[in-house]
Amino acid sequence: LRTAQFPEDAGPMAHPVRPDSYIEINNFYTVTIYEKGAEVVRMQHNLVGREGFAKGMKLYFERHDGQAVTCDDFVQAIADANPLSPLAQHLPQFKRWYSQAGTPRVRATGHYDAATRSYALTLSQSCAPTPGQSEKQPFVIPVELGLIDASTGAALPLQLANEAGAVTTSRVVVLTEASQTLTFTNLDAEPVPSVLRGFSAPVVLDIEYTDAQLLTLLAHDADAFNRWEAGQRLALRTAIHAIADSEQQTGAHGRFDRNILSPEFVEAMRSVLRNPALDAAFKELVLTLPSETYIAEQLDVVDPQRIHAVREAMREQLALSLQPDWAWAWEQHQDTGGYRPDPVSSGRRALSGLALHMLCIAAQRAGDGVWPGKAYQRFKVAANMTDRFNALTALVASGSELAAPALARFHTLFKDEPLVIDKWFALQAGAPDRAGNVLPTVRQLLQHPDFSLKNPNRARSVIFSYCSANPGAFHRADAAGYVFWSDRVIELDALNPQVAARLARALDRWKKLAEPWRSGAREAIARVAARPDLSNDVREVVTRALAD
Repeated sequence: LRTAQFPEDAGPMAHPVRPDSYIEINNFYTVTIYEKGAEVVRMQHNLVGREGFAKGMKLYFERHDGQAVTCDDFVQAIADANPLSPLAQHLPQFKRWYSQAGTPRVRATGHYDAATRSYALTLSQSCAPTPGQSEKQPFVIPVELGLIDASTGAALPLQLANEAGAVTTSRVVVLTEASQTLTFTNLDAEPVPSVLRGFSAPVVLDIEYTDAQLLTLLAHDADAFNRWEAGQRLALRTAIHAIADSEQQTGAHGRFDRNILSPEFVEAMRSVLRNPALDAAFKELVLTLPSETYIAEQLDVVDPQRIHAVREAMREQLALSLQPDWAWAWEQHQDTGGYRPDPVSSGRRALSGLALHMLCIAAQRAGDGVWPGKAYQRFKVAANMTDRFNALTALVASGSELAAPALARFHTLFKDEPLVIDKWFALQAGAPDRAGNVLPTVRQLLQHPDFSLKNPNRARSVIFSYCSANPGAFHRADAAGYVFWSDRVIELDALNPQVAARLARALDRWKKLAEPWRSGAREAIARVAARPDLSNDVREVVTRALAD
């Protein structure tokens, strides 16, 4: 396992969405280069504990320093250093993570018995068949969990039936059977379970939370990952309901006639934003809505324009409803000083950028030029690239008239920095679509003196940002986005078949599209497939897309 070390303050709270990438050892976090390895290493850490993992790492280096080793060598060293641990006790079964394909699913269901003041939590695991493995044996899955009081938000003691000894509020349960039931006692009311804390295992968690339970987790869960996950689940659930609600109609400029987010959700977001105990980076992550692409992945039939309208309406509602709070967040975090790469400074930059973005959106809706003016001033005087680009993004994404002079000024400042100009191109190609304005902008960018189709990074910055990362602009009812896509795939194929094949995958899921997008996408794919001089790379992608 190739590793790199980062100081302690670069730990999980620096990126709570992917805590499985960090292993804490003696005030350092070891980050494995390979994500698959990181997930399995993280589970070993959870099974043996911090001190046990440090002992295992010491033994591993004593045994194998300078050698070419396998994953089995690593896990064997961790187990041998901790002979009484669940890892050592279930080592052959744990190695199924290497021998069985697929991602396990863990289902959690709970039942509260008021008569006995007990709560039974059942955890069951399964893994879908894969080629050559029709039946899967149970994995060893460390599940970190806790219970939260639904009324007060307090962490509850986890006392199992017939268990003696110290009682904690968070513990790791090792799931080794197809199904296991844990019964917790001395509970006065039904608790809210917080399951898979810290993303303790790389599994898909199935648990049916009510909106009230998710709000409790969002407001009170001590675990950063589950707190973030609760907010994302609530936002996603709201978006899907609005997309499916035929009575939820859009009015002028594609706006919805009424608010989509519930008052409870808005207040929960306000409490997160105002909470002095939470990290700024974490607040920025929680307050960022799920992307249009992620929302589309959860649907059987995809209407790209309705998804775009719903997400824009949700973002606008958050911007308007929390406008005083965004202003407070900006004032509290705008002073980031000279650039420092530490997590605290990074978090302040991220949150101040999001606050400025939302304030510019609210100002555009209200016709107020104050905050766009502040954003433009911030853009001009920023002491680091992150703050400067955040201000530019706020102007572009909100559709401010000041975006044009800011873009021109940015290009003048950084025209000799290719990677920075790549970001400049990508920002414009990935901007929110308003009445179909992005495609003409993209066509103009292709004619820019600094654009070259022969430069893969530059091609990605414009064409991929539009076709693969901007669904609201790409999936046009007139199919113009698909025509643009097919033209660029054909052009790129003559220059760089590998890049062209990657671009061709932008329409991999065309069959999920609703009409008229479905027919338009198929016609564009067929147009590319009909070319007699296609490379094998592109032909494989488009042929498979038409056949699937």
